[in-house]
Amino acid sequence: MNKEKVIQGVIDYFRSDQWRRVMAFLVQDPEPQGTHAHVYVQTCADPLALQKIMETYFVRKGYPIMRRTDPVSPKEGLGCLHGIEPKGLPHFDWNWFHNPDVSLAATDGGNLGESGCNFCGWNRSYMKEFYRDFPFRTVGSAEEKALRSFFQTDFWHKGLEVCTRPTTNHGHINCYTSVHPDVIQKFAEESIREKGWEIFYTCPNVYMVDGKYTGKLVFMGKKPEAVYDLGWKFNADVTIAPATDPWVWKNNVGYDVWTQDALDKVLALPYVKLDESDVSRIINAIV
Repeated sequence: MNKEKVIQGVIDYFRSDQWRRVMAFLVQDPEPQGTHAHVYVQTCADPLALQKIMETYFVRKGYPIMRRTDPVSPKEGLGCLHGIEPKGLPHFDWNWFHNPDVSLAATDGGNLGESGCNFCGWNRSYMKEFYRDFPFRTVGSAEEKALRSFFQTDFWHKGLEVCTRPTTNHGHINCYTSVHPDVIQKFAEESIREKGWEIFYTCPNVYMVDGKYTGKLVFMGKKPEAVYDLGWKFNADVTIAPATDPWVWKNNVGYDVWTQDALDKVLALPYVKLDESDVSRIINAIV
């Protein structure tokens, strides 16, 4: 596609209905640290240039990016600017499909989206309703002992190390549990602190596994600076235990890992490159 057409298409996107809905969702949420969103677009523009444009956009809007954005590949053929976090706003994932015939535009949902949508958001109200589906057990001394023991296991600590490897763009540690995630969060954060690591905060959320939303706790890491998740599925027979079946990636058990190799394949697709002057021109046009 002609570069001039791509530049105009990127400018048009940041004036589009989808982007306006994204911004309205982000700026209106009263509890940004308990909120997350997924956005789906298609594009032939250089994704790393789009990352620079988006982050500069938020700076000029008065919402500087608070932590590193992690490009990842959530599945084959899909790229993602993962964990974009403007100051005081919810963090969100901006997912792109390569399309040589589209400069930059929202997908139509369907197979190029999630739950039939090109924009999905979850907050504490959503999670409160999500939790109503599960008969979480009452937590007493036995359950506290089991939770503390789980967060001292090799499984948990190996998972933390796997999630923060240089070759890992993002990682999940998967478990079964019958304990409310709010309780699990306290023990997980205690373990992370005892390890000498630091997090900005933890965001309860959901994500899609085999076509069904599954619970998770998202740890927004400060030291090391990485986002890593504890995915959970309800199992009334255990307090908490490692997953013994594959979830997202069918060749792994216990952990799901999104690697740099997978991202490199998406970035190797034939995008239209945008140089510094192109990026500056787009930014000046949109904000």
